[in-house]
Formats: sequence, C-alpha cells, structure tokens
Amino acid sequence: MALPPPSPHVLRYRPLPLSLLWRRHGDQTLTGLRLAWWISLAASVLLGLATVAFGWSGLPLRFGGANLHLTVYPPLTLCTLWVLCVGFWWGAIPAYLATLLLALQAGMAPEWAVVFALSNPLGYFVLAVAYRAAQMPVPPRTGSAVLFFVAVAFIASVFGATGSFIWSYTGQVGPEAAFAIWQGWWLGSFLQTLVFVGPLLAWLGPRAMVWRDAQLPRHADQLLPRWQLFAASLLGVGGVLIFLWLSFHLGRGAWSALPAPTSADDARRLLQLVNEYTLAVYWIITVLTLAVLFLGHHFFTHWTGALERARERTAVERDLAVQRHHEAELARQELAARIEEIQLLQAQLREQAVRDPLTGLYNRRHLQDALPRELKRAHRAGAQVAVVVMDLDHFKRVNDEHGHAMGDHVLQAVADLLQAQTRAGDFCARYGGEEFCLVMPGASASQTVARLHLLQQTYAELCVEHSGTRLNGLGFSAGVAVYPQDGDNDSALLNAADNALYRAKAEGRNRICLAAKA
Repeated sequence: MALPPPSPHVLRYRPLPLSLLWRRHGDQTLTGLRLAWWISLAASVLLGLATVAFGWSGLPLRFGGANLHLTVYPPLTLCTLWVLCVGFWWGAIPAYLATLLLALQAGMAPEWAVVFALSNPLGYFVLAVAYRAAQMPVPPRTGSAVLFFVAVAFIASVFGATGSFIWSYTGQVGPEAAFAIWQGWWLGSFLQTLVFVGPLLAWLGPRAMVWRDAQLPRHADQLLPRWQLFAASLLGVGGVLIFLWLSFHLGRGAWSALPAPTSADDARRLLQLVNEYTLAVYWIITVLTLAVLFLGHHFFTHWTGALERARERTAVERDLAVQRHHEAELARQELAARIEEIQLLQAQLREQAVRDPLTGLYNRRHLQDALPRELKRAHRAGAQVAVVVMDLDHFKRVNDEHGHAMGDHVLQAVADLLQAQTRAGDFCARYGGEEFCLVMPGASASQTVARLHLLQQTYAELCVEHSGTRLNGLGFSAGVAVYPQDGDNDSALLNAADNALYRAKAEGRNRICLAAKA
C-alpha cells in the first residue's frame, strides 16, 4: 500500500512514549517496532565494542592544511536515527548502554564508566530539544532544514564530546593526546552525523514518520514553554562558549607539553602545531558563526510567526466573542420582550378573569376576593365599610319592550355612572343580571345614603338612546349594610344589604333602605 505524501506537520519531531516497549498489546506494528529496537540495541553494543577493539578512535585526517583527528563511532548513526524519528529515549538508552560497555571493556572504573556513558545522551538531549523548540521538519530535504540540521548537529556533537575528558583523565594521557581525543570525538560525531545520518534521514525519514503516524497513536504537538525555550537557548550558547574555551585550553596544553625548541626542526614543529591548531579553530569558528546566525534567524522568524498566528487567533476569538455577546444581547432582548409580552398577556388574562365583559366593572368573583381584604384592613384600622346592593327598577320591562340591546346600553350607562360618581378608594362590581354592588371603605350609613340619593337623581336625568329609541326617568333601588354593625364578614354584610334591597323594592322601588338592626 502506497503511503500518503508527507506534510510538514507529520515530518516534525514527535516523540513516542517508551512504554510502547513493554505495553501488552497484540498489534503486529508494535511487535515489529520492539524487534527493530532490540536489534538496534544489540548492534549498538557490538559496534561500540568494535570501536575499541579495532582502534577507531583518534584517526588522523588532513583537511584545509591542518592535521585533524577523527573518531568513528558506528552506534552514533543508529541512535541518532532513533532519537529524531521516534524519540529521545529510544536512542539515548542504546547509546548509553553501548558507551557503558565500551568503557568497561577498555578498563575504566565502573563509577567513572556510569558517568562517562552519559556523554552521547547529553548531545541527543540538545538535538531533541532544538527540534522540538523550532518545530523544524526533521528530514533535511530543504535548504533551511539542511542548515538547521548542520547547526544543531554541530552543537550536539560538542556537548556529546564532553566524555572525552573523563576518558583522558582515567587513561592518564598527556595534553597533546587529550586534545586529539577531544577533537576526534566531536569532529567524528559531527562528520558522521552529516555523512551518514543526514542522507538516511532525507531518504528514510519521511517514510518512517508517515508509517509511524499511520500505525501508532498520535500525540498532540506542543511547543516548548518559555522557560524550556530559554533553557534550550542557553544550552546552545553554552555549547559554543565551552567549545571555544576547550579549544584554547587544550591547545595551550598541547603547546606547553612540547620541549623548548633547540633547533630549526623543533621550531618548525612548534610552528606547524600552532598553524594546525589555528586553522582548525578558524574553521570551527566559521561554522559556529554560521550556525548561530542561522539558528538565531530561524528561532526569530519561527517565534515571531507563532506570535503573529497567536495574535490572529486572538483577534478571531475576540471577534467571535463580540459576535456571541451581540447575539446573546439580542437573544436577551428578545427574551425580555417575550417575557414582557407574556406578563402583559397574563395581566390581561387576570384582568379579564375579574372583569365583566359588558360593563367593564369588576365581576362577582373579584368582589368575593376583594371584600374580605377590605374588611380585614378596616378591622385593623378600626374603620367602617359600607356595602350597597343595587337593582335597576323595571329592567325586565326594558328588555321586553325595547329589546336586549337597549337593556345592554342601560347596563353600560349605569356602569359608566358608577365609575364616574364613586370615590377613588371605592370599587363597583356587577353582582348579577341587573344588580350591582358598591363597596365604600370608610363611609358611614348617612354618607352612603346621601351618595346614593345623588346617584338616583343623576340616573333619573340620564337619557339612554339606541336605534332611535330614547329612555329617561329610570330609577334603581338599593340596600345598605355597614361594617361592623350590620355584619362582621363579607357574607353577613351582603346578606344584610340584599335583605335591605328587597325591602326597598317591596316598599315601591326607587328607594334606599338600611339594613335592619338585629
């Protein structure tokens, strides 16, 4: 099956958890990965032992007019590929074990061998941190990727070569040999990474990473926090400073080890050594300068681009937040309008429930609810409440002779009259067909009778007209009961007023009668 074309996102450094080595899982992909790692581990150990057995350390090399030293260490290729393609620990562990066994075979004390074996993993740590911080594609297949690979490989080689000092110290070699061992270590590591690891990464890296992401669980990319990025930058600068200091220190040690020149041959040898050392440092400083310039430029462009993308994301999120706030405000306003509409409808329904649809007065239901409240209020205040029950005289004759429409007009005229002639605290209700009830808080019997006489006079002068027919000279009868003397509750008062109304109608209508004393 053909693999999909790789994208820059897939080709970035993305470490896999080392727990995949011992996780119980029947997947053939994990089985193949474990087998490949164990084979690489065994090969790294054997090739590391071969480095000592065959003397591949400190090999002389002539380049650019200078005599250099080179160490060939084959495990470096395998372990670097594991670090960049799979993760730091996948390559650091084989490198540590191979270097540890190499040191023990060479006769190094175990306590020194344990520390000495950390040298190559230290260089791999710098390599992994740099790729993770820069988010640069690992395979060196573009110009910027190649320059980044060369720069980071050089700094990692300098850090990895720190183990040469333990080797020189435990082997008790002279200053000139110590310089050769250190130079051979970092230069061999650097050249081996460029010559072998670089081409293998460019060729196999994309295939391996696409296969890795297709077969193994993905892990979200995470940029390094600021403090880790700062630490990575310090590592790079520190590596450069350490390299320059060691170059001068070991070179000066190598010159000091030479005897004072007593002949022309000795002078030429000293000058040749100084020349070789100067050329070597010149080339290295040139590479360092280019590496630092490139890394600085890349980190600057990468993080300014990240900041710009973050700014754009923040602007988009801000716009979305403003839009959502606006939408929420519109929804809130619409909801408030709906609530207000519902409340208005509820108020209308409540009003309709207590109003008589023909006259607009309160109905009997409201009277039954409001009258007890008025009596309780009057009881607390020690006040009176007058209750009047009215009945329109000869109303049935109006309906029979002039029709129900005329009767409705009469009822509406009476309702308008009551609403116009009553006080602010009074309220009227339609008690029955042509019966009305008037509640007058704080009114005495005499005040109520005087008010009713005025209403009778106004009603008699009223002219009701409908369909060309005019009615006037109308009258009504009324019964009056006053709280608390005529009753101490709403039912007693209404009964007393109703009985007084019957007496008024029995005495000839168009009369006002007070409730009889018990």
